[in-house]
Amino acid sequence: MQTANEIVNAIHNLPRGEQEKVRRILIEEEREKDKKLKAELELYKKAKDWIEEHREEYLNQWVCLEGDQLISHGMDGMEVHQKAKEAGIDAPFMVRVIDEPKNFVGAWL
Repeated sequence: MQTANEIVNAIHNLPRGEQEKVRRILIEEEREKDKKLKAELELYKKAKDWIEEHREEYLNQWVCLEGDQLISHGMDGMEVHQKAKEAGIDAPFMVRVIDEPKNFVGAWL
């Protein structure tokens, strides 16, 4: 396997046009990563809002969400996970819905 320095040196030895292609490829890959991260954050925000909105209905249950879409729910987390996988969710977002105080303030005493 080549080291980063070896790769950089190899790029420096490429003709100018090929160096530009490498630069464009790296920039496009970074843009795609940013887009994916933004999409994942948006799904997380929707899931968080959904949980707050439906907390009472699913209290003490596991829920699997894809954004604000409920995929599966139940008392057995493994079963909920399995149902999500069967529904085609590669990396299920799961959470156990618990009763949380609204205005909790923690502090070291």
